[in-house]
Amino acid sequence: MPAISLLVAVYNTSQYVEQCLQSIAEQSFSDIEVILVNDGSTDHSGELLEAFAERDERFRVIHQDNQGLGAVRNRGIEEAKGTYIAFVDSDDILAPHYCEALYQKAETTGADLVVSEYWIQFEQSRRTLPTTLLSHQSENQASLIGALLDGKLTGFSWNKLYRRAFIEEYGIRFPLRGELENIEDQYVTLRCFYLSKVIAFVHEPLYYYRVHLSSIVQRYQKHYFQHGLTFYRAQHQFLEAYGEVAKYKEALDFFIVNHTLHCMLNEWKSQNALSFQQKLQHVRDMVTDEAFQHAVKHVERSKLTMRKRMILFLARYQWVYPLSAATSSYQKWIEYQTRK
Repeated sequence: MPAISLLVAVYNTSQYVEQCLQSIAEQSFSDIEVILVNDGSTDHSGELLEAFAERDERFRVIHQDNQGLGAVRNRGIEEAKGTYIAFVDSDDILAPHYCEALYQKAETTGADLVVSEYWIQFEQSRRTLPTTLLSHQSENQASLIGALLDGKLTGFSWNKLYRRAFIEEYGIRFPLRGELENIEDQYVTLRCFYLSKVIAFVHEPLYYYRVHLSSIVQRYQKHYFQHGLTFYRAQHQFLEAYGEVAKYKEALDFFIVNHTLHCMLNEWKSQNALSFQQKLQHVRDMVTDEAFQHAVKHVERSKLTMRKRMILFLARYQWVYPLSAATSSYQKWIEYQTRK
């Protein structure tokens, strides 16, 4: 039984996948198995995976029809044999001692979940920036869940090491396509934060997260607002089952407000080919939604930047035209900063 099962989700990343796999093969910690799930790639990714697996017996390839990220990760969980599980996106890179550092932290602390800092690589500008999200973050459950819902702590699954027995004990799985997309990682992370008996941090960036034009966060995300509502209701139901809704009500309200703001920015991404009128209607649908209008009356505005407060003011009163102008301008500035 290997110490760590690395589960790599692959879909049309032939430009990056070999660099990703090489960074895994060269880990200082060698007691690993690597499960490569090819989610119906239409480029040469599948061939590259097979060629790499022939050179290193620790690598195993699974091909399946395209089913989405949630199904890929669930397949990896079912196939894993390691004491621990880690997720890797096939366009990213691991630091040489990524596995070693997270494994040692888990073993010395008895953690169900280990979280590390990470690097952000902007492909267009060739900048690489470290995150410091964990430096002032308390490790207690309530603080972590609050920070996740507030957006102060990212819910990505790939900068974390999970004890497999913990994943199986609680039957933790990712939502499937059609159930919840684009924020399936946060769905799982909240449950892991709540259910883990011990959570440990590695205060060093060990994962290189690549941001490029085809990254999920860069692309226009269809139905993003509806997915956020589904996430909100699912998390509300989960916390209600444990009698904890009141404790996190403020954080849940903040999530839906902050998510709506990001969804409005999403409408004005340069990759969105919808007409101006369609974008405008989407913005109107968001600001008139009952969940948003309820939450916006209770949200703590001091948690937002000045620019977001201004946008929120326009959204609360449903002033769609000036709101669209403000969010469009903000999104253009974000894209400029990414390229800069």
